[in-house]
This record gives sequence, structure tokens and C-alpha cells, in this order.
Amino acid sequence: MDGQQRLTALLVGLQGTYLGRKTKSGKGARTTAPKKLYLDLLHDGRVPDADDEIYYHFEFYEYTPTVLKKNSYWFEVRRILDEEFESDLADQIDYYKQVIREVRGKLTSQEANIVEHNLTRLYEGIRSDVAISYYTETDPDHERILEIFVRANSGGTILSKSDLLLSTLTLHWGTENAREVINQFVDILNNQLTRKNRLNKDFIMKSCLVLLDLPITYRVSSFTKDTCTRIRSSWIDVQHAIKRTVDAANAFGIDENTLTSFNALIPIAYYLHQQPRLTLRGESAAEVLNAQRVRVWLISVLLNNVMGGTSDSMLTKLRGVLQIYRRPNGDFPIAELNKAIAEAGRIAASSDNAVEKVLNIKYGDKDACFLALSLLYDDRNWGTINYSIDHLFPQESFRKNVPDQVKEFRDDFANLALVISDENSGKKNQPLNEWLTTRSPEYLKRHFIPTDQSLWHIERFEKFVIERRKLLRARLQCVFLPDGEST
Repeated sequence: MDGQQRLTALLVGLQGTYLGRKTKSGKGARTTAPKKLYLDLLHDGRVPDADDEIYYHFEFYEYTPTVLKKNSYWFEVRRILDEEFESDLADQIDYYKQVIREVRGKLTSQEANIVEHNLTRLYEGIRSDVAISYYTETDPDHERILEIFVRANSGGTILSKSDLLLSTLTLHWGTENAREVINQFVDILNNQLTRKNRLNKDFIMKSCLVLLDLPITYRVSSFTKDTCTRIRSSWIDVQHAIKRTVDAANAFGIDENTLTSFNALIPIAYYLHQQPRLTLRGESAAEVLNAQRVRVWLISVLLNNVMGGTSDSMLTKLRGVLQIYRRPNGDFPIAELNKAIAEAGRIAASSDNAVEKVLNIKYGDKDACFLALSLLYDDRNWGTINYSIDHLFPQESFRKNVPDQVKEFRDDFANLALVISDENSGKKNQPLNEWLTTRSPEYLKRHFIPTDQSLWHIERFEKFVIERRKLLRARLQCVFLPDGEST
């Protein structure tokens, strides 16, 4: 079931020969003469090469190369299977030391140790070490076989389920190669939108299953001939929905650094798949309303790790909600989705717990911090303008004559704001009271800064944190709990 290539490589090295192509391929190409595998006994196998970290030096040669070539001595690897090595390894090691000494005219003690190490290690690797793990699999279940194959190949080039399931999909894709089509689409999502992303084939394949109301579980049995044919026939619409979803997330400022769960995008893609004209980027009332709903919901799902663990069961629940509330020109059902999340025992946006969790985020968790702070603002240009996380009371203010219990709040959420990067550079380490005197009342309102100027001094920092937390809590309750309800 697995390992044929590795076993073939072992047989070529130990018993076979290698024939390569000389210059050109196809008709008229000439093969080289048969070559055998050799090991350089004078190359120190105890220390890896600096460039490629290869310990032992193997090469294929048509003839045994000259001994003095690059100060090497080439040993034909297949000879390690000779009866002489099996009967007396030490005697054979001494024999080759003597041969090398006579041919080269010298053999230092260090070189003799290298020869001994290389021959001993080759002998052990081929004749002593239990290097091949195998057993007979009697269960013909395709899903079990796939799991074993993926696990067995995880040590080298990692094969995901999508790599293998794509082969099944390709069989029913028509004239195009499904693998190439999906890989090209992943590249577009990651490199050709407004921000960089790090999505993968698994995300695309899972999205196909969810959006087309197919069984969500990522199994071989999910990709039947009928399923593959349906994915192919619906591919343009599915692709359009996924692209609009990722594009909207980028517009919210969410990208490769802050998208901690790919699956969080899938319910949004499902909604957009049912609303083919909606982009979440337009200026109409419906676009603006649903963009805000989707943004708040997505950020909350990411901050609260709603998709962690049993994401399949959560996706099933959320898809069920979207199916119930599916209608032409329908709004994103944020309240109903949050209810399903809460019923599953997770923190939903529509809860006081969600508000308090945001308020407890610290500067050290920059990705979560950026997402949480973005909820404070109604901006719609996150994807095109660079923002920075700013300490309102600059860190420099805490270096002198500030009690330790006050310093503990330096990185508190209540001392942070999102500002345009150029503005942050202009502020630098300027004390807050000096900086705010140059700002307008609109600036204070935008960043939820207490208007009591006595709180702008480092001596009143603790009181500033308390008062600003009140303003931030009110704002987050407005964002998360627009109807004033809590759970």
C-alpha cells in the first residue's frame, strides 16, 4: 500500500543500476550507461556538510572512480552484502584501510577512524538496524487506508488529505486538472487580493462541501462521483463566493497574520453563495449593514476560538441556521448564529462574557489586540490603510517614579488605541496630556478618551484606566449587544 518508491530506491542502491538521460528527453533521447551507487569512505560522515547538512557522500558512477579524485575513496555500496562482511566486519574494515593506505601512500589516524565509522555505519544501516517498519493491513476500508497513507508519509513531503482527494476529484473534473485549478485559485486568494493570506487546498475542499450542502466530514466517502460532478458544475459560483469572502475579510483588516481559523470564513462564504450580488464592499444600505454584521461576527468568532476543536460539528450547526434563514436579499443572521454558538457551549458575540474577554486582552497578544481594537471603530478602509497599535500613555512615561502596581496596567486594553501609522510616528513618546491638547474633541470621541483633563497625567493613570474601561465597555456592548440584551 505504501513505501514502493523507498523500497525501489534501496534495491537500486544495493542490487541495481541507474540509467539517466544524457541531454534531451523524448524521442531520440539517449540514456547513460548503467551506473552503480558508491560511498566515499574518506568523507567524514560524523559531521554534516555546512551547506546542505548531508552526512554521507553517495554518488552514482559507471566505473569505480579513481581513488585520488578529490581525495576520495569510493566504495561500491552493494559489496556491503558480500559474505566477507557478514563473517568478519572488523577484518574487512582493516582490509580497506590497508588498500587505501597502499593506493594513496598514506592514511592518517583520523582518516582511518573515518573509514571505520563509514563502513560500520553502512553495515549497521543495511544489515543490523531494524529500519523498515511494516505490517499487513487486512481492513479494506478506504478511509482507514487513506489515514494510514497520510500518516506514513508525514515524515517527508507532507501529503494532506486534500492532495489525495484531489486525485479523486480530478477523475471527474472533465478536461481540466482539478489540482491545477484549485492550486491556481489558492494562489489568487493568497497573493492577488488587497492583503496577503495563507489559505490552503483543505480550506477550498471543505468550503465546497459546506456551500453545496454536502456531508461536511472530510472523508473519502464524501467525494463520490456524484459529489465530484456537482462540485465541478458549481465551481464558478463556489469560487465567486469564496473570493468575495476573503476579499471582505481583507477589507476588515484580517489577513495571514490575524486569520487564526480558516473555517471561520466558511459560514460567511455560505451566506454570500446564497447572495451572489452582495460584496460587503458597496455603499448601499444592505451592503453597509451586512458588512458590519459580518465583520463583528467574524472577529468575535476568531477572538473566542469558536471553531477550535470540533469545527465540523460547529460548521454543521451554523450551516443549519443559514439554511433556515436562507432567502433572496436576506440579511446575515448574526443573532441566530450567535444563539447556535452559545447553545454549543462556546462564547458568542451576543454575551457579556464576550465583552469582558475583549477588555482583558493585552498588548502582548498583538494579533488578537488588533482585531479587538478594530471593533471600536466604524472605519471601512482597514484593507488599504496601515494602522498601528498605540499606547495612549507612552511606554516612556512608566520608566521613572511609577509604582509597580501602576506599571502592570501599561499594556492594558484601556491604554491602547488604533491610529494611522504616520500619526503614531508623530506622537512617539510625547506625554499624553501634551499630545491630547493638540487634538480635537472629535479625536477624543473617536478613541473613547475621557474628557476629564486631570486624568491625562501619569499620576492619575489608574483612574484613567477605570474611566476609559467604562467607555470601552459601553462601545463594545453597543457593537455586540445592539438590542441591549445579554446572556
